[in-house]
Amino acid sequence: MAFQFSLQPVLRLRASYERLERLRLLEVVAAIVQLQNEIAAAARESENARQNQRERLAAGSSGMEIQFEMACEAARLKYRRLLEARLVLLRRKHEAQKVAYRTARQKREILEGLRERKFQEYQREQARREQRALDELFLLRRGSSPPE
Repeated sequence: MAFQFSLQPVLRLRASYERLERLRLLEVVAAIVQLQNEIAAAARESENARQNQRERLAAGSSGMEIQFEMACEAARLKYRRLLEARLVLLRRKHEAQKVAYRTARQKREILEGLRERKFQEYQREQARREQRALDELFLLRRGSSPPE
């Protein structure tokens, strides 16, 4: 008789949940990396704009150009703050998703541990049965052979 774990469907379900939670975690991590890249790009853009403005000021700029640059810088700053707020939310989501993944993994590991114990128990029982069969065979052969 082959080993059968009665909770195998539950173990497969737990493994599926764990994979799903892992994929969700990776998705959040990818979103964080992408957002960090956007924030870095926005910072570089602001720095380039400030450098260009310094050069234009040195060359002589009109008040309207300066005012326009200040409005553009305010818009860039607002956009960067929006990105940073989104990053804070994503980091919170990341922490929550790590907890969900860890929980799913632990539940699967518990069932796998139970399965492993049941399998070892099954192997010990099989070994006992084989030994009993060998013992009986030995006794049958011993009993049917002529006495010496």
